[in-house]
Amino acid sequence: MKKFHNFLAICMIVCLAGLIGTAKAQNDPIFSEDFAALTGSGTQQCEASNSEITNTLSNYLPGWTGVKVYSAAGKVKLGTGSVAGAITTAPFDANGSIRIVFDARCWNGSDATTMTVTVGSNVYEVTGLPNTGSSSNVECDLATFEVIASASGSTTITFTGANRIFLDNISVYPATSPAIAVNGTTTFTNVGVNEACNTTLVATGYNLTAGGTTTIAITGDSQFTTTATTAANDELMTEDGVQIPVAFTAAEAGTYNATLTLTNSDLSEPVTVALSATVIDITEVATIAELRNLIDWSNVDTNFTDDTFYKYTGHAYVTQTFRSGSYNKWMQDATGAIQLYDPSFHLTNVSQGQEITNVVGKLANYYGYLELNVQAGINNSDINAFPTTVPEPLDITLSQLQDKSYMDGIQGQLVRVNCVTFSATGNFERQIRYVVSDGTTTDTAVYFTGQYDTYVGEEIPTSEVSVVGVTQITAAYSNGYGTPRVDSRYYILPREMGACAGVAENEQANVNVYPNPTANNVTLEIANPVTHVAIYNMLGELVDSQAVAAGSNVVRMSQLTHGVYFLRIFNGNELVGTAKVVRN
Repeated sequence: MKKFHNFLAICMIVCLAGLIGTAKAQNDPIFSEDFAALTGSGTQQCEASNSEITNTLSNYLPGWTGVKVYSAAGKVKLGTGSVAGAITTAPFDANGSIRIVFDARCWNGSDATTMTVTVGSNVYEVTGLPNTGSSSNVECDLATFEVIASASGSTTITFTGANRIFLDNISVYPATSPAIAVNGTTTFTNVGVNEACNTTLVATGYNLTAGGTTTIAITGDSQFTTTATTAANDELMTEDGVQIPVAFTAAEAGTYNATLTLTNSDLSEPVTVALSATVIDITEVATIAELRNLIDWSNVDTNFTDDTFYKYTGHAYVTQTFRSGSYNKWMQDATGAIQLYDPSFHLTNVSQGQEITNVVGKLANYYGYLELNVQAGINNSDINAFPTTVPEPLDITLSQLQDKSYMDGIQGQLVRVNCVTFSATGNFERQIRYVVSDGTTTDTAVYFTGQYDTYVGEEIPTSEVSVVGVTQITAAYSNGYGTPRVDSRYYILPREMGACAGVAENEQANVNVYPNPTANNVTLEIANPVTHVAIYNMLGELVDSQAVAAGSNVVRMSQLTHGVYFLRIFNGNELVGTAKVVRN
């Protein structure tokens, strides 16, 4: 397996527009596919069909496999607006370096303009996919891209889209001519004024003259700099290649561009790599309460996003994330909560139960619901997997959920309604509002916004349960996606469902747990008679059950992964106490 020095080095950006210098010798392809067999079409962009053919793909392309694959009138479409797609070629024989040439584009301006090409254990990132236009049946302006990769023996290539992409005209050639490929991140987006940015590009050479030298230089805006001036061909032709550090900082907002050039006498033309940065003025905000006061989100009839960039510099707990593929997360600090809307998937490294900071976004009023539209990713150093403060759900009643003025004050927060029953049976479905009752009030209180919501597809509880989730005001669909909307009101988006806690759920006087957080096990001291403790994860899933008795008990947690767990202590079938434990 190829070794990479850092995360950026897993991505090889190789575009036909000029990221590779080569003698451009054209050999007969050792593998090719023009997707002529995919004649199916539809009314979606680029004549794509909305009927998935993943399960029948091998009928059209023997030996091929994929995920979320659609026919597009002689092209292939990968993915949907919320689920990434991929396609893997049939195996073919290769020996040494190969050139992979293909045409691609993404859906439109709302989708990421990147994709990956995977050959063996190596992953190459391709950027700059065209994304103009969004109307049905438009003529597709696919661009041509090229990747140089290492291969040996029976080889497959996997093309994966960050969002929806179109793919056509794949050809694979032996890479016998001299070439240099440059991989890494070349674009800095939404950088703050005077903010220092650094990246490490990796240059890899093929078929160069041993003992030769490559010259490295940056021209253009002087805000881009590098300390690398030359690279030895012998080092370029190793698996690890040569690292090229690139630094950027700017004292004023604006757009900056430069060109990294690698010159070698073996190449017919220099390798040029475009460097760019967008620098913005960012308003730093220390608390979520401050964020919530910066725009008016009271109008339930408008969808508005302001133009100001904000950076939340406090430390917030991530109370909820939907399943993979969803745009939505929620974070909460001591002053309030807010939804993070992330359609460009900037925060893929953020998980539920973590503590985060330095989140950059724009504030939006989405029909009376406040969102922070995320505009940039955060560093792993801005993520704490073991937060010291874990918020308890705020207990509310169904009557309070119906009171908009009260709910406005706790919008987006983690809440709990206790001891409720669902009127529906079967499995939970997306875009459905569910009626629950607590014995006093009956309310359409629980809502699943999409297929990635927690519990969608799972069985509806038939007994009393407590429902923990975040609050959201939404103009929900009356009976599923595509049907008329109903009036805006607050719902609970479930994160966890557990056994009905009863009055004893929040009475912890007779339960003592330490150490907390713990690296291994905890001591559980209980004054009352008990029989066992059930351990649940953040999704409300039972992960372990252990016998305990009144007095001091050791509860094993070293076998569990790091995270937040809920202990429910029972005497027979009666719940007598609870505790929350952080396993780090």
